[in-house]
Amino acid sequence: MSVQKITTLNSATVVFSATNAQPTLSRLRKNSGRLLGLTALAFSMAACNTIPKADTRPVLAVPNIPIEQTYGAFDKETVSNAQQASVAGQRWQNFYSDERLKGLIALGLQNNKDFESARLAIEKARAQYQITDINDLPRIDGSGGYTRSAQNNRDRNSSGAYSVNLGLANYELDFWGKIASLKDQALQNFLSTTAAKDATQISLISNIAQSYANLSYSLAQLQLAEATVESREKSLFIADKRFEAGIDPKLPSLQSSASLESAKLAVLRAQSSILKSRNALQFLVGGPIPTNLIPTPAVSNITSQQVFSAGLPSELLRYRPDVLQAEYNLKAAGANIEVARASYYPSISLASNVGLSSGSLNDLFKSGSVGWSFGPSVSVPIFDAGRLDANYDVAQIERKQTLAGYERSIQTAFREVSDVLATRATLGEQLEAQYRLQDNFEQTYQIADARFKAGISNYLDVLDAQRSLFSTQQGILDLELQKIISQIELYQVLGGGANLDVPTVIPVPQHRNLVQVVNAAANSNKAKATDAIDAASSARVVSAQEALAIKQAQPVEKSTFKPTAVVDVNNDGKTDAAIGVITEETMLKENSVEQVPVTQIIEP
Repeated sequence: MSVQKITTLNSATVVFSATNAQPTLSRLRKNSGRLLGLTALAFSMAACNTIPKADTRPVLAVPNIPIEQTYGAFDKETVSNAQQASVAGQRWQNFYSDERLKGLIALGLQNNKDFESARLAIEKARAQYQITDINDLPRIDGSGGYTRSAQNNRDRNSSGAYSVNLGLANYELDFWGKIASLKDQALQNFLSTTAAKDATQISLISNIAQSYANLSYSLAQLQLAEATVESREKSLFIADKRFEAGIDPKLPSLQSSASLESAKLAVLRAQSSILKSRNALQFLVGGPIPTNLIPTPAVSNITSQQVFSAGLPSELLRYRPDVLQAEYNLKAAGANIEVARASYYPSISLASNVGLSSGSLNDLFKSGSVGWSFGPSVSVPIFDAGRLDANYDVAQIERKQTLAGYERSIQTAFREVSDVLATRATLGEQLEAQYRLQDNFEQTYQIADARFKAGISNYLDVLDAQRSLFSTQQGILDLELQKIISQIELYQVLGGGANLDVPTVIPVPQHRNLVQVVNAAANSNKAKATDAIDAASSARVVSAQEALAIKQAQPVEKSTFKPTAVVDVNNDGKTDAAIGVITEETMLKENSVEQVPVTQIIEP
């Protein structure tokens, strides 16, 4: 760590004023020499600092997942290959085919408060970027005032003075790219906010679709339960009559009554589920649900897809907005490192002032009362007790943290897709088995009912067959709902639902620092478009093998602890702690074989 001190060299030595005529050429030359001398002194002082070298190495993300391989665990309706693009590339208006659902999604995107807040966050981020961009423009302030003063408390002849001033506030010349890096950081924060809005939109669309499906199948469960209640009321009537006639004991009547109450409970549970689903849908939509948008019971299909393509894991980097958001945060952290590094260099600012001053208000605007000043100032870090080094270390650590967060977001996206695919892998087979069970119990019920009517068996066999059939029908509705939900979730976890056909309006710098004004190429439309494309470009994601090869080719940091003193805290004659200095050095690897670190124990 280097030790620095902040020393401000004021521009008083080069500020000059005039009350009448312009300064002579000799005075300009004299002050220009002072300015050059001041600048040379500033750079000589700054040279005492250890300025970190710019890290030009590319930032590589290593999520340790098979990016270029296909997903696993597929059902008959799901594929994953490089030839078929991910369904996330479809607009939600094309992915969903149910017109009622599409109407509810449109209402939600218009009225949902969370989504409105996300849109407003984008506008706020855009305004914050504009504020950062404006910092490249000089600021001119105007002021006016009146003062009255006396030399001491005995002076009875106090005097007054009027003044009007127009001045250029301290304007920093961005020689080292500090303001440009701050602007880049603000741009990445804006893009991160845009990605957060897309993530909110995807989640909102998925939640509306899932609530729509839940409401549809709650209505179907209610229909099934009500039909079962009607059937079991007839069964109870028959059982009661047979008991009254002395044909059967009371047990069949009690069993029929219990079955009826069980069906009534199913009706109540379905009604409660309908109310909850409607409330959830109404909350997501942001208002009352129109009657014509209520789903029909047990919708069989809400999407136009026959085969669902998951694409490749690498496509998650393009379609998942949460991954993009983490990537923009990573790039913002990289810009913050450049800001911290630029703080090591001198800060050069310009200031000027033009004003009128007079003891009389009537003489204020006469020519003889005009005064002006102009001069640069240089602030040089010389001693700051290690604050610059600490800030630079913090910026580097924050980028490492955001890199880990970026890699974790990729891993999370991959896991979520894999989980949905694992759910879908056996859903079709489960449904086929459930339908076979339904056929079995329907036949069982028909046979039991026929045997009962023929007097061969008792009524308990009929009741058992009814209960089994009802449970199987409920299970079929649950699995059909899971199938619909899995389609919605697959589209969501792949990143589907954002407005891919609406280009992101990326703000570009409207103002340039005086240092960059002379660079005409940097101010061209082509340069602005290049900056915008670079800002939205993706970081590089590599495989574990490639990352290991890159790591082995790079120099390694070695830390050495050199003790300067040992301490016996409790005075027992044994060393309790060692005080020393850690020295860091960079070395090249002698071979490409990764060495496993071994713990070293050093006895005092």
